[in-house]
Amino acid sequence: MTDLRTRKAARTRLALARALSGALADHHLADIRVKAICAEAEVSEATFFNYFARKQDLMAYLAHLWLLELGWHVQTAAVSLRGLAVIERLFLQVANTCERRPGVFRELLVWMARGGSLDPAVSLGPVEKQLAFPDLDRIGDTPVRGLDALLLTHLEAAIADAELPPNTLVPLTLAGLLTILLGVPMTLLSHDPQRVASHYRQQLALLWAGVRAASGVS
Repeated sequence: MTDLRTRKAARTRLALARALSGALADHHLADIRVKAICAEAEVSEATFFNYFARKQDLMAYLAHLWLLELGWHVQTAAVSLRGLAVIERLFLQVANTCERRPGVFRELLVWMARGGSLDPAVSLGPVEKQLAFPDLDRIGDTPVRGLDALLLTHLEAAIADAELPPNTLVPLTLAGLLTILLGVPMTLLSHDPQRVASHYRQQLALLWAGVRAASGVS
């Protein structure tokens, strides 16, 4: 019975998240009413508030789902790749989100700009993860990690593998990666999201060259 309740709760939360994601294709979060989200998800407003205190909390839940999916792609890439190649795969996955769901990523940027971070209160269990992404093998075992944690692991691997100099300033390089990751979509998302991927490649190439030059390595 507990498992049935868990699945029902997960399906309700996911239905609300999908309804919000669809609405963000044409509207800003501030302009979307809870009533409209509930109508699309076919649940009552009372049910909505049983799971989320406000629509911003639903946005945070949607952000956690995005980080879960991103983490799965990074984890999968890391089976055969290391270091800079995994970081570049992460950026490519973010570019895909920008191109496929620009409205969602626009609000993800707003969420992050307002201090959005992983919230221990947003718990995604294995069942909910698999229901959210049924085509992603073993995603139920994938942890939800923040962007800085995802990047740091593979940045340190790139230094260990001598792809970057041993004296690379890790905090500064990590800050540069996050600036590119979030700054490029802020520039292009509203009018040309298809160019995000190419701009990411150019900016990453410049960052790696700059890190090596600053360290005295050509």
